[in-house]
Amino acid sequence: MKFFKFPIILIVLITTLLADTLGQQTYSEIPLSGKTTTFSDSFDNNGNNWFLDNLWVKGKVENGQYLLTCKNYQKSTGLSYLKVAIDQSKDYEIETSLKNIKGTGGLIFGVNSKYDHYRVELAGNEIIIAKNTLSSGKIEELSSSTVNPAISSGAFYKITVRKYKGEFFIYLNESLIGRFDIIKPEGDQVGFNVGLNSEIIADYLNVSYIQDKQLLTTTNKKKMVDTITVPEKEREFAPPKQNQVVSGETEITWKSPSTVKTVYDKYSARVSALVKSSSELRSVIFYVNGTPKGEAERRSEAGEPGYYSIEKTINFDPGENIVYFTVTNEKNESKKSEERLFTIPEATKPVVTWGVPEISNVIVDNERLNIEVCVLSPSELKSIKVLVNGEQQGADNVFKYTNSENCNVKWQYTVFLREGIDNNIVVIADNIAGSNPSDTRVVRYSKAIAQKRLALVLGNSNYHNKTPLKNPVQDANLMEATLKGLGFDVIKRLDLTLQGMRDAIREFSQKMKEYNVALFYYAGHGVQVDGKNFLIPVDAKLETKDDCDFEAYAITGILEQFEKNPRNINIAILDACRSNPYQSWVRGDAAGFTQLTNTTGTFVSFATAPGKTAADGSTGNGLFTEELVKQMNIPQPISSVFLNTRIKVWERSNQTQRPQEVNDLNGEFYFKKQ
Repeated sequence: MKFFKFPIILIVLITTLLADTLGQQTYSEIPLSGKTTTFSDSFDNNGNNWFLDNLWVKGKVENGQYLLTCKNYQKSTGLSYLKVAIDQSKDYEIETSLKNIKGTGGLIFGVNSKYDHYRVELAGNEIIIAKNTLSSGKIEELSSSTVNPAISSGAFYKITVRKYKGEFFIYLNESLIGRFDIIKPEGDQVGFNVGLNSEIIADYLNVSYIQDKQLLTTTNKKKMVDTITVPEKEREFAPPKQNQVVSGETEITWKSPSTVKTVYDKYSARVSALVKSSSELRSVIFYVNGTPKGEAERRSEAGEPGYYSIEKTINFDPGENIVYFTVTNEKNESKKSEERLFTIPEATKPVVTWGVPEISNVIVDNERLNIEVCVLSPSELKSIKVLVNGEQQGADNVFKYTNSENCNVKWQYTVFLREGIDNNIVVIADNIAGSNPSDTRVVRYSKAIAQKRLALVLGNSNYHNKTPLKNPVQDANLMEATLKGLGFDVIKRLDLTLQGMRDAIREFSQKMKEYNVALFYYAGHGVQVDGKNFLIPVDAKLETKDDCDFEAYAITGILEQFEKNPRNINIAILDACRSNPYQSWVRGDAAGFTQLTNTTGTFVSFATAPGKTAADGSTGNGLFTEELVKQMNIPQPISSVFLNTRIKVWERSNQTQRPQEVNDLNGEFYFKKQ
């Protein structure tokens, strides 16, 4: 007997592995209880922003269906798709019900930014599974098979794409038609294709995650399960007993909700029921407040002849929603379910406010504009879309929510602008209460953009409590004259107290929004304390280093103003690294300024290297500013301006002063062009 022991064990192991691998070929292997819906559309409205009219397709959403027609543009088939966030590391299922009114069409998935995708398409009496790589003009047929003539003649059919344990199983009307390990989705967009001279109808589209079969518990198929949590106080009306029926009659049992009344804080719910019928079901139509909402999904229960699971996602309106469905079988026997009452709270429309661009009437030199809006919606958002001059450029229906009181969704998108005209940009957000637009942002795109330049020039020489400096006021005057000659509007302030500095920087920051180039220049005393850089006003005493926090102005203050305008060309020039006059407490702190971290969209220049000091100069102007203004008047990029300034200062100072820069500009800039 020992001789046979190991072969028997081996046969058992092989049989177990084959059972686990081959068992998934049956559609019913995954019950409804093993699926968690992540996206569902029953086409009660177009809240998900399916394409309705573009160059390739014309669509219409009404009465629980999506009608899609190919417009034959450039002899191309039409696609309609939207982004659905699918975690490709998980097992999932995409399912739809379609009808070909004429021609060809089907389900597409894995659509990427180049429109490459996989498709499951009904073409005549064939169902075709293919990979369409539009970016290279290649179509690779993975499988094809003949279908029942009843399907090809215009009946509804169901396509299911199921990813399970690294493989894709594709079903037509719950029968397996293909199993693939070569399908590798490259995008997260799902939708429909419609062929040339074709027209199709979609009844629903669902995307669900699948639990591991080993985690699914075996339950009585006819057990009523309430998947919608209902507060105890709403359970005062116990569900009535189901009608006792004789064998052969249609029998309906609600699963979810099992209670008659439900108070629900969402605006859609997945409802389900169990139907027993003496013959195959022909139709199951749901109604909300007497209005038909389309066919339900239905599936025969494995091992339970005559039993069918019914499911549908229902969208609600605020207030009372009475839900029921009617069942008709092949014997033409019809039965209406009991009613279920959903009470939904009143909703308010979303509020959309702009982040970027912060103001209207701006000029940009790039056809691509990154926009950002903040959306405050008390109920779940259906969609956010952006229109440029009335034409939709993009939309999303899956969002990441935050807990902010004023903004629970931050939405970003890149739009394309037309040159030489006003591009009117509007963002529209939609929830159950309706849609609401943002204010209009007017943006003009010009390759040869006319720059609007603003400068704040500060010079502090006459310090009240220390020996005055010779050059800063004269340096500020020289810089003012230079900048005006280069097209800058200049705000100049001299010998400022702390309050005076704050007032000048406030004025500068308020005007900055109206310009696309902003420059800050400071000449005077500056110190670093504990790694922080400060500009010193003329009224500062600074008896201890801790006084800097109260009597000096931190350089980070001006950089923070620049950060609010990252699309601008922002420039800070600091000729402030003179020797520290506050020697009583400077011991132990480094001389000069400390290195700054990069600030997006900003160029920062120091008169000398971090930790070093710059001389005040022996002539009417400081060495750094004197050389800098010469280079600013030479047609060359900003990087060359400061590189050549550094070389000249290094030479003239006998290699004791070496200016430094931190460049984080988003583009090139010329003080003076040819």
